Amino acid sequence: MKRILLFAITFLISIILLAGCGDDTNRDNLETQEGTIVEIKENEDSWDQILIVPNATDEDISDKEDDELRELAQENDGAYYGLEPGKYEELEVGTHVTAYWNGDQTDSDPPQREAKDMDISSK
Repeated sequence: MKRILLFAITFLISIILLAGCGDDTNRDNLETQEGTIVEIKENEDSWDQILIVPNATDEDISDKEDDELRELAQENDGAYYGLEPGKYEELEVGTHVTAYWNGDQTDSDPPQREAKDMDISSK
């Protein structure tokens, strides 16, 4: 009887510990960036990308070419975020968002990151 009880307790503790491990969408373990979407790149064969720039205004992004938006991102710690296709179809240029990412990024400028989650604040 003691063996069964010990086994049950060990099993339950293992389940509880494993439930908290390996979950990339647990926001407590993720980095965040708030900003405005200034560019959206839709890709049919791979992940979509959005370019987020902190503190960007409508004036900063209206009537700008892609290279001007990248320069704005470089000057203001912006970053590209990869999104699973179809996951955030409601996103538009000018929307204020908070992106959650795991801390990994490319060495490009602006950097590229994988969005693990996203909060949409306003348009």
